[in-house]
Amino acid sequence: MLALEQPVTGHDLGGDASINYSRPPLEIVPFEPWHLEWLQLQASQLGLAATLTMDHGRSLQHSGPCQSAWAGMEVVACAGIIELWHGRSQVWSLLSGSFPCYAKSIHRAVRDFLDSYRCARLECVVDPRAPAAIRWAEHLGFQYESTMPKYTPSGETQLMMVRLE
Repeated sequence: MLALEQPVTGHDLGGDASINYSRPPLEIVPFEPWHLEWLQLQASQLGLAATLTMDHGRSLQHSGPCQSAWAGMEVVACAGIIELWHGRSQVWSLLSGSFPCYAKSIHRAVRDFLDSYRCARLECVVDPRAPAAIRWAEHLGFQYESTMPKYTPSGETQLMMVRLE
């Protein structure tokens, strides 16, 4: 989930502050279904590409709060919350290959939003083959709850991680 009232004005390449990097600053905007067409998924999420239709985007848009992070003309990330019922919601995120360049800014935005989002049970489904995704979920306050065999349309195992209020 991404959430900022103001655009993020920096990036996360690190290094010498006097070096002028050519990466544009992030701008956080409300998610729109067509953003999925501009999103070039990171390698670990390429298996989701076929499911990212305009219909799916409309479903995400109407399921709860969601945002997109743009850097110039590039969609760096789309993320949001699916509100399943009162007291139970599930986070989702789709990330581009450029995500690592903006990871700190996006992490702060997501963390701040999740810290203000009130929900008794907030779920995060994570691919066990993506250690960086597991670490990110943990840094956002999610804890491992269970392993879910045959969870995805292609039969892949996933992990359920949760934040309980």
